[in-house]
Amino acid sequence: MARVLVVEDDANNLDVASRIIRASGHEALTAVDGVAGLDLARVERPDAILVDLLLPRMDGWSLTRSLRTEPWAASIPIIAVSALALPSDRARAIEAGCDDFVSKPFAPAELRAILLRYFPGGAAHVPLARNGGNATVRGAVPITLGRVLIVDDEIANVELLARRLEAIGCQTQVASSGERAIALARSEQPDLILLDVMMPGIDGWQTCRRLKSQPETADIPVIFVTAKDRYEDLSKGFEVGGVDYLTKPFEPIELAARVRSAIFTKRLQDELRKTAGDLKRMEQSRKELIGMLGHDIRNLANSVVAFMQLVRMGQLKPGRSEFDELLRLSESNISELLRMVNALLDVYKMEEGKLEAMPQAIALSVLGERSMAQVAPEALAKGIQLESGLPPDVNVFVDDGLIVRVLTNLLANAVKHTPSGGKVSVESARDRTLERSIVIRVRDTGPGVNADDAPHIFDRFYQGAGRSRGGTGLGLAFCKLAVELHGGTINVVNPGESGAIIQFTLPAADRAAAEQ
Repeated sequence: MARVLVVEDDANNLDVASRIIRASGHEALTAVDGVAGLDLARVERPDAILVDLLLPRMDGWSLTRSLRTEPWAASIPIIAVSALALPSDRARAIEAGCDDFVSKPFAPAELRAILLRYFPGGAAHVPLARNGGNATVRGAVPITLGRVLIVDDEIANVELLARRLEAIGCQTQVASSGERAIALARSEQPDLILLDVMMPGIDGWQTCRRLKSQPETADIPVIFVTAKDRYEDLSKGFEVGGVDYLTKPFEPIELAARVRSAIFTKRLQDELRKTAGDLKRMEQSRKELIGMLGHDIRNLANSVVAFMQLVRMGQLKPGRSEFDELLRLSESNISELLRMVNALLDVYKMEEGKLEAMPQAIALSVLGERSMAQVAPEALAKGIQLESGLPPDVNVFVDDGLIVRVLTNLLANAVKHTPSGGKVSVESARDRTLERSIVIRVRDTGPGVNADDAPHIFDRFYQGAGRSRGGTGLGLAFCKLAVELHGGTINVVNPGESGAIIQFTLPAADRAAAEQ
């Protein structure tokens, strides 16, 4: 929620503006003259200001100029509101330091749209920066509106456009020909291209066609800026792929509005494309998961059923070496089935916020013993040595049931990927970077985790190529969610190396006591 100061001497306009601001999810502050508005702004330091230009005691132009000299107000959005509709009045507002202009009486949708431009996420501390993105707001990271490529062979036009764009927070690059524009667009990937039509070499129409025909640049919006203003020219601009049209000489307010609109639209489209891609990959993963679950459950269950049938038919009796071996294998298979089902249920519970941690102080070594007991049959069946280096005097403040399952999943995963005769171990240490946190590491002597897979192995359904494939991809996803539920982190320490090391952090019991 942003805090928006409205400086307006007309009571009706003040009430309407305040209602629209509150309806948009923001807080409205009010002042009825320029001096009161300046004083209130200095005290409250709002996130944006809506200022009438014709005010008693101090007009809106003077108020804006005064604010722009103060560091805290150098980058906050200031929107001029006035019944003055002449281009010269708008230009004067921009020169004074205003970012936008709304004519009175304004439509509620127009004001809401302007607020959305500056606060697209509703956040109060990330308004778009001015002056090329060099200003900051209350310690925030500098933010730019976007990167714009200006394509024009007239130096005067380029300089004018660059000044206007930098004044609203854009970073600019320049190309003097269509060929150069295409090369820069491919290498720099700007957020927007302002394209002249009449240029030496290939003209703007041809340039736009080429940009739209190449996958690397097809999604970059193009606004034509040209003196050609006939209907046929406008129609051709849209026909070749332009998203908007500005005729020379252009109005600064119109330029700012169209540039902002094009950049914000592109960002929304990029987000939609990314979301669609993520959903497509997720759906494919779900299909693969169903196939894997069916395959794994059949294999595990068939093994147990076959063992029981042999026993029932008297072909396998206690005392025979095969009996003990197959019994351990059946126990291991049933444990794996339970882990798969529990991980599947818990991942969905956590993502829906239905699984909560109930922490208590408990010895880390106790959690390790309980986890090792669960994976011991599998390790024994493969001839893998299990080793615990967890000290008995280290206590953590955790939900013991969840963390036992985290350790069990990590140990079982390590056993699965370690060749027969190998070793799996768990150890702990104090975290030197995070005060009062405990680091736990699970090591194995397997092939390790591929460097490309390492950032993704804790994602749901992910099936990497660096280690032998198999499983649902849910066990490690559960580990990540459970560790983060305790305020910790989990990662692969040595991607690309043999002998995987998985590390995660947990709160120490003394940290919990200190916080309480």
